[in-house]
Amino acid sequence: MDDPVRLAIIGCGGMGRRHLLGLAELSHSPHMNCTLVAVCDPNRQNAEDLADEAHELLGERPAVFSNAEQMVKDVDGLEAADCPTDTGSHHVAATNALELGLNILCEKPLALTIRGCKRIIEAAQSSGRILSVAENYRRDPMNRLVRALIDDGAIGQRQFMIETDSGGRDGIIITPWRHMKLSGTIPLDAGVHNADILQYYIGDAHSAFGQVRLLEKTRVRRNTDGPGGFYAKWASGMPESIQPTGEDAIFGQITFANGALGHWVNNHAGHGESLHQRKVFGTRGSITSPGDRNGRPVELHIDDVGVITGARVLDYAPSYRLQPAAAALFGGERIWHYDFDFPTTDRKLLALEYHELATCIRTGQQPEVTGAVAMRDVALVYALFESDRARRPVTIEEVESSAVDAYQREIDEQIGLLAPAGAAL
Repeated sequence: MDDPVRLAIIGCGGMGRRHLLGLAELSHSPHMNCTLVAVCDPNRQNAEDLADEAHELLGERPAVFSNAEQMVKDVDGLEAADCPTDTGSHHVAATNALELGLNILCEKPLALTIRGCKRIIEAAQSSGRILSVAENYRRDPMNRLVRALIDDGAIGQRQFMIETDSGGRDGIIITPWRHMKLSGTIPLDAGVHNADILQYYIGDAHSAFGQVRLLEKTRVRRNTDGPGGFYAKWASGMPESIQPTGEDAIFGQITFANGALGHWVNNHAGHGESLHQRKVFGTRGSITSPGDRNGRPVELHIDDVGVITGARVLDYAPSYRLQPAAAALFGGERIWHYDFDFPTTDRKLLALEYHELATCIRTGQQPEVTGAVAMRDVALVYALFESDRARRPVTIEEVESSAVDAYQREIDEQIGLLAPAGAAL
């Protein structure tokens, strides 16, 4: 490992643990290009625990800190920080780290609101540092393959996409804060993944018309270990039940800048049969995507040809090539499926985020998911919330400019990004 980027993790909770495992996964590959030298969390015990785990996984124990300012002062040559903190603190933690001169990998969503996103982006621009956002669904090899099929014209011109998720019942999804409007609703925290895939497949969204709902007025503690069991350490401290204040379902129609249309359902209060469906339709065929982090094959349907499955799909995606780090982690540059379990897949995708950040720092190139890309994903989610309030379609530009912000204003006032009516910041 020549000239590795010296890195810190800021935020040592469940997501911090997942990110550490991603870094460990990268360390087992020939593409390791960074080294963990510090961890930071205001909860000192969380930081100490993560440092212990890092020692076991990486062979060296990073220094432990309770605040970023002291960390930057005490750690020689610190270049970057990973910020897997809770969504409501991104605009503080990431901005602070950027202002301290660190390059940043920030967890998705970039911030709790559009104004929060802008604060982080402005800090990156002012500091001249790199801002990369941890949007991992698009890095899944199966999503890379679908994008190549679309770009290579396998189904003709893009016309329509269906993105549907329904499930969750009345259980607390990982943590209570994901059910509260002022700290991040689950359609924002989880749905931003889908917003990114919609725009990764089809292109930038232009406008959206939708409705949002709070369907489950009470949620109970059930299976709160989270995906991969990464949050089990904290599950016993969760309340038995909560009364959510944030919506748990969004239903929308999207018009993309290229004229294509989208139908999007992100329902985290679904009962009965769970539904996960992702399909893209074009002028000569359609693609059924397997979803994310499961490795199942892509299915291609072409007019007058029929159903194309298995390795034959690759014939219709000549441009499909995974980059070297991804090829090493997933077993080939033109794989058409993989057989890793969720925790392993999760680690590999997070490893790719770290690898890209360090590469960008050394080469000066921009990351794939910049602040602008990530803010557009947040804007697409909020377009449905704002459309519901305005009772009309809204454009992404209206949301990004905060010309339409009725839903977000209360949040921005609460977190100090906007003065309450009649007051000044």
